[in-house]
Amino acid sequence: MAKKSKSARQQAAERKADPTAPSTPLQKAQWALESGDVARARALALEAARSGPEAERPEAARMLERLKPDPRALLTVAMVLLMIVVAAWAALLRAR
Repeated sequence: MAKKSKSARQQAAERKADPTAPSTPLQKAQWALESGDVARARALALEAARSGPEAERPEAARMLERLKPDPRALLTVAMVLLMIVVAAWAALLRAR
């Protein structure tokens, strides 16, 4: 068991020593976005815009603007779902 704790300590030291690891909320948001985790990137960008370093707040606000849901896409999805519901309802009524 002692080996595991030593290994965990070594891993923690390596993470701290890694100069490429993101350190600010905006850097973490950019890293999350590059990893494909849009929800986490949005949350981290919001944190950066609210309480991050003053110099990074405008960039965080721009990132939040880019990560907003597209209203046209949401409307399209809603219309398609409505059409599916209407088609299913019509098929059920026709079967009777």
